[in-house]
Amino acid sequence: MIKMSSVGDILVSVVSNDTDKILFLHNTRHEETAVKIMKEGFRFEEQLTYSSDRINPSDSVEINYFLVERKEYGKFTIVLEIDKSLFRKYNYLAEKSDISFEELISITIPSLSDNDEFIYTLDPHYIKGYLDSATGRFHANKTFDPSYESPVYVENFNRLKGQK
Repeated sequence: MIKMSSVGDILVSVVSNDTDKILFLHNTRHEETAVKIMKEGFRFEEQLTYSSDRINPSDSVEINYFLVERKEYGKFTIVLEIDKSLFRKYNYLAEKSDISFEELISITIPSLSDNDEFIYTLDPHYIKGYLDSATGRFHANKTFDPSYESPVYVENFNRLKGQK
């Protein structure tokens, strides 16, 4: 098992140059789940920040704190990143139109969870990869593109705007 501080250094090296991205981290227990997220996207309930933590990519203390605080959720840390300009664009559209940001960027039609909360899916292009904290190995997502703008977003906007 690698020391948590070493794992933190690895994760810092993976994201430290991504200051033009909005960074979220999420831990999971099973590697199969991490691989599935990279292929199919990140499913989350109600708000992205309910299922992940927004982290400053240039703050090594914050990254290490996340790893310590969230280690009970699993040893696989999913790295999600969205280009800041894209994030701002859709966040602005959502606020201006009284639509939630999550509704706008979900690649699936929202469904209700057992808790009567909406479940959304973040496109797999925003999954940079995942870190295995036991081995210290980072598994990069080959389709990672934080600037990817899905045509579904415009469809979502037009559909949701029509409902308001």
